[in-house]
Amino acid sequence: MLPPTALPLALVAALAAPQDAAPPPDAAPRFTTSRRVLLDLPLTGEEDAFTFAVFGDRTGGPREGVAVLAEAVREVNLIGPDLVMTVGDLIQGYNDQPEWLAQAAEFREIMGRLDMPWFPVAGNHDIYWRGEGAPPPGEHERAYEEHFGPLWYAFRHKSAWFVVLYSDEGDPATGEKSISAPNAQRISAEQLAWLADTLDRARDTRHVFVFLHHPRWVGGGYGDDWERVHPVLAAAGNVKAVFAGHIHRMRYDGPRDGIEYFTLATVGGFQDGYSADAGFLHHYDLVTVRDDRLDVVAVPVGSALDPRAITGEVSRDVGRLARELAPRWDGEVELDADLRAAAELRLVLANPVDRPVELVLEPRCADGRWTVRPRRVTARLAGGAGTAVELTVARAASPLDAGLALPAVELAVAYASPSGPLALTPRTLPLPVRAAADVDLPDGPFTLE
Repeated sequence: MLPPTALPLALVAALAAPQDAAPPPDAAPRFTTSRRVLLDLPLTGEEDAFTFAVFGDRTGGPREGVAVLAEAVREVNLIGPDLVMTVGDLIQGYNDQPEWLAQAAEFREIMGRLDMPWFPVAGNHDIYWRGEGAPPPGEHERAYEEHFGPLWYAFRHKSAWFVVLYSDEGDPATGEKSISAPNAQRISAEQLAWLADTLDRARDTRHVFVFLHHPRWVGGGYGDDWERVHPVLAAAGNVKAVFAGHIHRMRYDGPRDGIEYFTLATVGGFQDGYSADAGFLHHYDLVTVRDDRLDVVAVPVGSALDPRAITGEVSRDVGRLARELAPRWDGEVELDADLRAAAELRLVLANPVDRPVELVLEPRCADGRWTVRPRRVTARLAGGAGTAVELTVARAASPLDAGLALPAVELAVAYASPSGPLALTPRTLPLPVRAAADVDLPDGPFTLE
């Protein structure tokens, strides 16, 4: 069993403590220069503002999804928001208690690397039980509350209240838990009464944000239960946004009665990847809260860089690799009169910097009559070291036609910086191909794909 101590919600009390009032503005001017002012530069407002992050679903994807989650944690530490929210499906779940506990421990260990507090939301993967015999009452609800926190709760931070709802209570008559049966997708009278009371407590707060797993407002298999919830949120007058997940793609609905509805995709969960531009991607949302404005941006996982990691040595070495890692071909490929070829080539490479580099070479050609073996070569070169890659090249005989194209290899290079591997832009290296003197080729160069 995981120890019940050090739960993420233990930080709620600290966040809910009264905030110190901002100091009064200085009487001195906020802008100074020794130059004659020719153009006024408008200054930003001095109102309080803060940022929080929201993580989407972790589950339903490959086992390596935890690495995506870990990368998101690393990046958010660079950004430094006040806190991190989730929208559920933290673990794979759909299992018995021993597996559930192991997965919960793994998720909490990774999220524990955050430099700021994080707050969980329960999803169906976190709650639904699968195992021998009948499920226990509430399925994994008791374990969830022991190892993650309450199924629903709220806390105050600066000018906002954060409200977490539980969207997998199940059918109020039978207790059935289902993601597709509308009767099982309902907020109980108990939770709805708690929500109304919490919103009343937060009535003097400028902003209220709501988080749950299922985007009930989209209807369909969710039925129409959200039509009982939305009026409660709208009546409060200060609910600004609702965040959910589950569908593994981004979606925006609203504003409706002043409330914006955001659905997140994934941060390690199963991802179709149909279109990153259309929100089928691993990402986290960053939300900046100001007195009169809410700014939300989706940040693809893997896109945040640590500028402190790009030292002078790193910048210099990567520049040298781009300029001086000069691959050299030893040998050439000759096309005979039938456009047939058979040759052995060597690609000679040398690492010009002191740190190691990882190399990956893969043949590329639009003309399927060529074969280049091996299909993929990987190599690690220590600082100052070199290597020679042996390639066997062949082409079947054919008449000259518009499909003739020359082969190449794509060279990918990763520099082993102190903070981790840094990928250079891949390079395409055409193979050295020469036509026999009696080959009647059209004017102009070969087509290189």
